[in-house]
Amino acid sequence: MVVPHLDVHAFAAIPSRLARDLRPHVGRAVEGVLGAQTEDEPAGVSGHGTVREVVEQALRHFYDLVEDPRPVVWERVAGHYAELGRRLADDPPSVDRMHQLMFRSARALWHTLDALVTVDFDETMLGLIAEAQFGFIEACSTALSQGYRSQQPEDPELRRQRRRKLLELLTADQRPEESVVGELAKQAGWPLPKAAAVAVLRPRDGYDMAQSLMVPEEMLVGSANGPFLLIPDPDGPGRDRLLRPLLRDWIVAVGPTMSPMRAAESLRWAKDAMTLAIRGVIADDDVIVSTDHVPTLVIFHAEGLIGSAADARLAPLSEVPTTHRERLLETLLALLESKFNATEAALRLHVHPQTVRYRARQLEQLFGEELRDPRGCLELEMILHARLAGTRPRPSSATPPAARGTARDRGAGAVPALS
Repeated sequence: MVVPHLDVHAFAAIPSRLARDLRPHVGRAVEGVLGAQTEDEPAGVSGHGTVREVVEQALRHFYDLVEDPRPVVWERVAGHYAELGRRLADDPPSVDRMHQLMFRSARALWHTLDALVTVDFDETMLGLIAEAQFGFIEACSTALSQGYRSQQPEDPELRRQRRRKLLELLTADQRPEESVVGELAKQAGWPLPKAAAVAVLRPRDGYDMAQSLMVPEEMLVGSANGPFLLIPDPDGPGRDRLLRPLLRDWIVAVGPTMSPMRAAESLRWAKDAMTLAIRGVIADDDVIVSTDHVPTLVIFHAEGLIGSAADARLAPLSEVPTTHRERLLETLLALLESKFNATEAALRLHVHPQTVRYRARQLEQLFGEELRDPRGCLELEMILHARLAGTRPRPSSATPPAARGTARDRGAGAVPALS
């Protein structure tokens, strides 16, 4: 249970000795408020005594907080009223009666103050007592209601609302408090996992958006410029198959696995990966796992800076005819990716190794020592990734994956991904 907020500043400002002086007068004050006819009536819940005992207990709880306003004391008091609310779950009228008795305890407090005839209370002190009392009654009533609601039969629509609220909380820009998330997850009937990832979806060409999105019950479903899913424990056994049924109608991009408290970060990376898929940089024939494309995602976060550096770093190719220049750029990237292994680069490019060796000699003549500088090679590889993004063959998103198969099925596994 999320403990209801109680502002204890007023309690802390009231002298603790006042509570000690007032405790002996509780019984007589309660008699004055309840009268002889009602004080011995059952309070309405087994094990919690008479009306008199309930009102007296509320007063003593108030005095406990005057004497010791630490949060641990309030948590104990709030727990008492939450448990009382749970025990009253099958008797709504008794809940209303308990709320009434809480207000009677407020009247009894002022009767105890009247008993201290020797004490002259100034306006400031009376104001503090009134502020503490109103806050106390409101917070105790909230705890009582929380306990009562926690035992009520679940309404399916209420559960959906709570899950939507939970997802909004987890994916908000500001990281939520774990205690709030834990309580809301409990109310929503969603076991809070140790790890989670967010998947964003975009419909393929020709998909009817009026159709319902069918996903496992354990996933939380939200919508923000398109549907997205919160997937609990995405790295567990068989979990990678959960999203595959969506691929026929949807492009699916999944952010990194993180604590549920960091779901907003996972959502941002998933959105970035989806953006690159839409631009043609990343193939969309399978579930797009953002952590499989880290270099590409990093490069495109610095796209403007890399674009500014490209003209200078690729200047040696400026005089080469356009068609041949593009072939040399593709060959240079393949060589950088394969650590200048001509045979592996040839497999990537679907050409003869001798063709790669011929082009490599041309590149050495053009770039010279730059190709022997590891740092320079890394910069060139990043620039070429950005420059050639989307120019390599990739499946069309208009054709469902079920019809075209994966890259491995087509025997295209030798063509490197852009990441």
